[in-house]
Amino acid sequence: ADGASCAGAGRPRGREGGDDGRVAWGLRRLARNMADLWVPSQVPRRPLRTMSLLEFVRDFVAVSQPVVLTGLAPRDWPCLRRWTDEYLLATVGDEVVSVNVTPGGFGDFVDAEGRFVKPVEERMRFRDFWAALDDGQAVAEAAGVPYLSQQNDSLRQELPALTADAPAALPLGEAAFGNAPEAVNLWIGDGRAVSSCHKDHYENLYAVVRGEKVFTLLPPSAAPFLREQRCPPARFARCQGGGFEVELDAEAADLVPWVPIDVVRPDLLRFPEFAAVAGCALEVRVRPGEMLYLPAMWYHQVAQEGITVAVNYWHDMQFGHLYVHTQFVRDVAGLSAGDAIDRDSDDEDDVDVHAEVGDGDVGDGDGCDGD
Repeated sequence: ADGASCAGAGRPRGREGGDDGRVAWGLRRLARNMADLWVPSQVPRRPLRTMSLLEFVRDFVAVSQPVVLTGLAPRDWPCLRRWTDEYLLATVGDEVVSVNVTPGGFGDFVDAEGRFVKPVEERMRFRDFWAALDDGQAVAEAAGVPYLSQQNDSLRQELPALTADAPAALPLGEAAFGNAPEAVNLWIGDGRAVSSCHKDHYENLYAVVRGEKVFTLLPPSAAPFLREQRCPPARFARCQGGGFEVELDAEAADLVPWVPIDVVRPDLLRFPEFAAVAGCALEVRVRPGEMLYLPAMWYHQVAQEGITVAVNYWHDMQFGHLYVHTQFVRDVAGLSAGDAIDRDSDDEDDVDVHAEVGDGDVGDGDGCDGD
C-alpha cells in the first residue's frame, strides 16, 4: 500500500479553519502516515522453526505488525494429520457443542436498519453440526449457515477430547506476551460464514488446520475512517414457519459499538471516508500448517475457503503506548467510550481504562461470532 493510494479521496469532513479543520487535517495526515510508516505492502511470512524470540518481539510484537508463521510441525500439532472427517466424528461426534447459526452467513454485523445482530446460538451434537456444513454439495438453505465459533475457551471447555491434538500453549507466545493463553478456541465453518470487521483486545495466534482462512486487516489507527456506530443490540431468531427474523434484545441496556462497513467490498458512496484507508487494507491467506500473528486491536474481517478448521490462542495484551495512542485517536474522532465521560472534566481519575475497554471494545471479541 503506497501513500498516494491510501490517503486519497473520502476524507473526514471538517471546516477549513478552527478546531474541526485542524482535526480533519490531522486525520488526513494520519492516513498518509499509516501507509508510509506502518502498514506493509503485504503481510510477511516467516518459518516458525527459524523465528527467534528476539526477532518476533522486535520486528512484530513491539511494532504491532502481523506476520504469518509457516511450517507448523506435525509432531507439535497432531491435529494437522488427525483431524479428518472420520477422526472428528469418531472422537467427538456425540459431544454437544454451541453453534452460531445465521440465515446468510453474516453474524455479529450491522444490518440495514442499524441494529447490531448476533446469530442464533443452538446446542447440537457435533455430528449434526458437521453434516450441516457445505462441502460443495447441496445443503438445506432453510436450516441456516452454521458456524462453530463459540469463544471463551471453546476448545478446552466444549471439546476437551481434542485438546491433546494441539499445543496447550505456544512457547513463543508465552515468552513474547508474558502470560499464558486466556483462551484456546476452536473455529469450524464453511465458505458461507463471514465474520464482519471488528477488533479484539487480545494478542492473537491463529493456526489453520484444514481449509483456508482469508483475513482482511486494517491497523487500529484506521478507526476514524470506519464509521463505527453505536447500535441497538439484536439477534436472529427462528420463525415458527421457517426462516429467520431479527428480534431486539430487550435485556441489553447498552448500545453496541460496531463497524458497519464491509471492508472487502466497501460501498464508497455510503462510506466515502473509507476511501482514505482503503488502500491500507491487507488481505492475507492462512493455510493448513500456518499461523497468523494478529496484533491486538487490529481490525479484521474474516472469510474462509471451503470447510475450514482452526485453533487460536488469545493472550492478554499490554495496555501500553499503542493503547494510549489508539485511545487518543478514537477520542479525537469522537469514537471512544470516553465520549460518555464529562467532556468538561479535567479530573484524570474520572477515566477508568478497564471500564472504557469493557464498555466499547473487549465485547468485540468476547462471546461474539468472531473469526
